Amino acid sequence: MSTDTAVRPSSGYHRVLGAAASSAVGDGMRFAALPLLSTAVLDDAFQVSAVTAATTVPWLLFALPAGAYADRFERRLLMVLADLLRAAVLVLTVLLLAADRLTFWPLLTSAFLLGVGEVLFDCASFALLPSVVPKDRLESANGRLFAVQTVGRDLLGQVVGGVLFTVGRAVPLVIDAVSFLASALLLRGVRGPVPESGPESGPAAEPGPAAGKPRLLADIREGVAFVLRDPLLRALTVSAGVINAVYLGQIAVFVILVREVLELPDAAYGALLAAGAVGGVVGGAVAGRLSKAVGRVPALVGNLALMGAAGLAVAATDRVPVVAVAYGVTGFALMVWNVVAVSLRQTIIPDRMLGRATGVYRLFAWGTMPLGALVFGRVSASAGPRAAFALGGVVTLLTCLPIAYALLRDSRATDRRKTTEDAP
Repeated sequence: MSTDTAVRPSSGYHRVLGAAASSAVGDGMRFAALPLLSTAVLDDAFQVSAVTAATTVPWLLFALPAGAYADRFERRLLMVLADLLRAAVLVLTVLLLAADRLTFWPLLTSAFLLGVGEVLFDCASFALLPSVVPKDRLESANGRLFAVQTVGRDLLGQVVGGVLFTVGRAVPLVIDAVSFLASALLLRGVRGPVPESGPESGPAAEPGPAAGKPRLLADIREGVAFVLRDPLLRALTVSAGVINAVYLGQIAVFVILVREVLELPDAAYGALLAAGAVGGVVGGAVAGRLSKAVGRVPALVGNLALMGAAGLAVAATDRVPVVAVAYGVTGFALMVWNVVAVSLRQTIIPDRMLGRATGVYRLFAWGTMPLGALVFGRVSASAGPRAAFALGGVVTLLTCLPIAYALLRDSRATDRRKTTEDAP
C-alpha cells in the first residue's frame, strides 16, 4: 500500500486529527470559561486560583501511570474512555450549576478530573500516532496535529469560550462536553495496535507465579530507566523541560511587560498573544517540510537559537512591532521544535515503550512549567520583565549546546537502535 493511501481522509490518522481538533476547541472554551465560572461562583481569590491549578496537577501525579497504561491497554480505547470521562464530568458540573450547588469542592474536583482525562488522552494519542501514519510522514502528521490543537485551543476555542460565557455560564461547558463526545465517536473508527500483554501481564512481566500480578510500578520503572539511559532521549527530555519552563515563565511576566513597560491597553495584550499563536500555526504547517529540507539537527538546534534570540529581542526593545514579530517567531520556533522532537522520539522509541516514554517526557516537560513561572516572576519583581526575557533568551541559547552534542552523536544511529529495541 502506498503512503498516500495510508493517509486518505478516511484513514485512522484523519480520524485522530478530527478527534484532536474537536477536543482542542472544547478545551480552549473550557480554559476561557472555567476561570470566569470560578470567579462568578466563588468569593475567595485563593479558591479561584486553586481551581485553575487543579487542571494541571494531574500531569505531576499521573503522567507516569498514564504512560504505563497507554502501553498496557489499547490506546484508542483509552482515548475514548478519557473523552467519555471528561464529557460526564462536564455534564455533572452543568447539572450542579443549574441546581445552584456548584460550590468550591465540586468545582475543584471537576477541574481535577478534567485534567486527569487530558493526561490520559494526550499520553495515549501521541503513542498511537506512529501506528496510523507511515514513518516518513510522521513530522508532517505531527505538524498538522500540533497546528490543529493550537488553532482549536489557543485561537478559536478561547475566543468562542469567552463569548459564549456571556451568553450563559453553562453554554461553553455543554459545548465542551459535546466536543468530547464527537471526539469519542471519531475514534471508534481508528484501528491501532493491540498490546500483546494485557493489564495483568504487561511488557515487564516475568514468567512464573508472579506473572499474573499487576506490574504497573515495574512498567513505570522500566519506562523511566529506558529514557534516562538513552543519551538522545535524555537530552530531548531535559531540553523540553528547560524550554517549557522558560516559555511559561515569559508568559507569566508578559502581561507586566505589555502593561507597565510598553504601556499598552489590555486589548493589545490579547493581540500580542495571538501573534504567538499564529506563529505556532505557521510552524506546525511547515515543520515537516523544514525538517526534510535542512535536516533534523539544524531544525532542532536552529529553532532553539531562534527562540533564544527572540527572547533577547523582546528584552532589548520598546517598539511594539518588534515585540509582536519576536513573539510570533517564538511561537513558530517552539512549534517546529516540538514537532521535530516528538517525531524523532516516535521514530526511535519501540512501540511497546511509547506510552511510558511519553509519560516521562510530559512529566518533565510540563512539571517544570510552574517552576519557570515562579522563577521568572521573582526575576521580574526584582529586576523588571525585560530582565526575565533576557534570562530566558540566555538559558535557551545555552540549551543549544548539549542538545546539539546529543543529536550530532546519536542521530545517525536512531534506525539501528529502534530495530535493536524492537527485536525479540
